[in-house]
Amino acid sequence: MKILLSLVAFLVLSGCTSEDTEEARDTVGKQIADDYNASMDKARNVEDELLQQKQKMDDALQEAENALNDP
Repeated sequence: MKILLSLVAFLVLSGCTSEDTEEARDTVGKQIADDYNASMDKARNVEDELLQQKQKMDDALQEAENALNDP
């Protein structure tokens, strides 16, 4: 009888701890992934802005060259 109660107690306790640990890992992993994705989105936005500024500068230079070449 003691062995049966010990076995039941062990299974109950081990079942409870494994679920909490998995949830904690999922939460930490999700938080890390969310932070990483937010950083990547921010980097993409910065890259897009830089490319737009570069395109504006290239257009302005081309326009200035065309103005010099036109008599």
